[in-house]
Amino acid sequence: MNQKLEYKACIDYCKFDQLPKGIEEKYATYEPDNSEILIHRDFLYGIWNQYNIPEDKRELLLSALEEIEKDSVLFYFTKFLVDDMCSARNRCDEDFYTNLTPGCMKKHGDLYSFLLLLSCVVPSIKQMENRGIPKEYYEKIPHQPLKNQLEKLVKSNDTKVSDFPWDMNFYTCSIFLLDRFFFIPYRFEDNFTMFRNKISQRVIALRHAGEEFRRDGQRDGINDVFDKKGKFATIWDENEDFITANRINPMGFVEKETTTINKSEWDTVLEKGDTVLAFHIPSGPGYTPDRVRNSMELAIEFYQEYFPELTIKGFWSESWLYDTRLSLILNESSNIVQVQRQFYNYPIFEGDSMLRYETFGDWKADPDSILLKTSLQKAAAEYIKSGRRFNTLSMVVLKEDANKVGSMPYITNEDMRRFKEIVDSHLQ
Repeated sequence: MNQKLEYKACIDYCKFDQLPKGIEEKYATYEPDNSEILIHRDFLYGIWNQYNIPEDKRELLLSALEEIEKDSVLFYFTKFLVDDMCSARNRCDEDFYTNLTPGCMKKHGDLYSFLLLLSCVVPSIKQMENRGIPKEYYEKIPHQPLKNQLEKLVKSNDTKVSDFPWDMNFYTCSIFLLDRFFFIPYRFEDNFTMFRNKISQRVIALRHAGEEFRRDGQRDGINDVFDKKGKFATIWDENEDFITANRINPMGFVEKETTTINKSEWDTVLEKGDTVLAFHIPSGPGYTPDRVRNSMELAIEFYQEYFPELTIKGFWSESWLYDTRLSLILNESSNIVQVQRQFYNYPIFEGDSMLRYETFGDWKADPDSILLKTSLQKAAAEYIKSGRRFNTLSMVVLKEDANKVGSMPYITNEDMRRFKEIVDSHLQ
């Protein structure tokens, strides 16, 4: 099918249960792909042989694939989706892909999401080859979710893609493991701007106006905990020479007292819309400042060489591991605390569900009903039982400071003192 189909005609026919916002605009610039197959059979058979897929599951997958390929409209639109998905991450695209089920598939609609992701592998590998990226950086990446997906299918007939947005990073070869940590391009969109002093090189983050915070510097209402008497709203007062705003303390809270900077003395180093590298933490040993620094330095070199069109300003991440309240219950020498100290941590509107899941095994875990085994579990449970709550925080490390990780480039003793003074103050 060489002629481009109208977008509305495609979606009216395919009857997807959901599509990413903004996808129609992407379709407007799509150049049709005239290939006659969605997944090369040599690639498919190689996967089956590699993972010893039994004959009945091979027939199932092939039947589902052929159902897509024999439906001219669904096949056409699926090729568009593959084309868009393969470049979405490096474009830091706002489209949020998730599981898709086309209503026009009468037999194997439950397999569509998996086959859509699998269809991205070969064209993504070609993109890596065209960039000259050595094979060792990407050849194993798609197999991380693929292995688990096929095991589920074989053992329990489970066709569901459990975490489509996360798995998409791997099937499209968009995420890279550099030493210990994963990295992927990300558009920074949080409500603050970072500045660096031209002389001292000190970095400061100033929160934008109009957000409400409790007296402990966390978002009012996080964990459904409000501070009616002590809450404050951030301000941003700027003229030709000065900016007055609420500073983000790098220990992960917003200060009620405002800070004023002379614009002629500071350079803007990070603002909304900038490109950063999202920093992801696989499980396992090696969560140390040295490994963080080495991985970040490798990431800077890698993206400068193979993705020179991306202007990387630094690194960004969010995790329960960055909650500086953990420094109140853990030894100062613990890896969790030591790594926290290397970041510019800041509050977001995420509560303690991630910590409950990672520590106790359930997003809504009640420590009172769980057998506590580890020292972290016991300490976290005691903190929660006292009426206090943890938060998920985000962090930033600027590109120029990656080589300083290990020497606390942002947090000072005064910052730590102020944190201990203000933490949980809304409960007093």
